[in-house]
Amino acid sequence: MTRLLEEHPTIEVTLDALGRPRSIRWAGRTESVEVCNHWRIEEAWWRRPLRRDYFKIVGPRLLALIYLDDVDDTWHLERVYD
Repeated sequence: MTRLLEEHPTIEVTLDALGRPRSIRWAGRTESVEVCNHWRIEEAWWRRPLRRDYFKIVGPRLLALIYLDDVDDTWHLERVYD
């Protein structure tokens, strides 16, 4: 089962030497993570552009989908898997 969050909260992300998420901080907790999958989307260049790098991540207590908003340079949590 999965839970898509209506509003994608901003999170803090620590990156490894290759620029991949190594840990995330959300709701007062820090979780070490590994990247399972990564992809990029770019669209709507004729209006406010949408450029995101998505990462499916796994940690000891977490399986989630996060993204880097390349326009605003902010990290967000989009989905949490049960």
